Amino acid sequence: MKNRNLHFSLVAAVLFLLIAACAIPGQTLPAVPAIDPGAVQTSIAGTAQAAQTQTAIVPIVAVTPSAGTTGTLIEQAADGTTQYTDFNGGFEIVFPAGWLALRPNSDEFTAALANEGAVNSMLYEQMTADQAGYEAGFDRLFSYVLRPDIQKDALFGFSKLALDPEDTMFIDNFTMGELVKELEGSGGIPGFRANVVQLREDTAVRMIEIGGRWSMSDGQGGTIPFYTTIIFFKPASDSLVRLTFTYLQDYEAQIAADVRAIIASIKLI
Repeated sequence: MKNRNLHFSLVAAVLFLLIAACAIPGQTLPAVPAIDPGAVQTSIAGTAQAAQTQTAIVPIVAVTPSAGTTGTLIEQAADGTTQYTDFNGGFEIVFPAGWLALRPNSDEFTAALANEGAVNSMLYEQMTADQAGYEAGFDRLFSYVLRPDIQKDALFGFSKLALDPEDTMFIDNFTMGELVKELEGSGGIPGFRANVVQLREDTAVRMIEIGGRWSMSDGQGGTIPFYTTIIFFKPASDSLVRLTFTYLQDYEAQIAADVRAIIASIKLI
């Protein structure tokens, strides 16, 4: 039953990831699109069933850039951590063991969909949705919180890293305030209320961090609680990276520790 509930919760959040986290705001902040409850239910009802055939999981080891992702590199270390390096963007980031980090439109994404996705229906559905919503030129990395130490063949959350190579938005207190007003006031993230709002200068790169809880209907008279953390930083004066994490609030303690480690690992190159 626990796995079924996890499955339902993450499927319900797929549309949120595709709609609410698709655009990087610049100096003129765009409104966050509203979520259509009917479309959410359609997404839930149309969810594909997991493949039944089990296949071997293929580790990611020093994959060279493939077509469509030139200038990036994925490397998996012996301890299970995965480093993503974006040479064009000018930054690197490390994901902890238990997270599956994949470049969209790449060989490793296709392999993981066929392998890990074959034994994890929630992962398969989220990856398929991410693939369908992929925006070339902006979406740089998708990552998935698998955490088999908590529960095998489940998905506890996901993230999207997007790069706008032509964004002059400032990383300052004024911008941070405007971002919070947009997130809380637009209704794009249902009931979002920030409980973390900070201009971070304690990390290797100056960044804005906004985090908060929100929930969406489960279609059965109840609600599903989520937590979202959004990071903004600038690898260069004319570019902007937005990294969005969304995960089930019931696992906030475990996943938040991973998110803090990921944020601390960000470095400019």
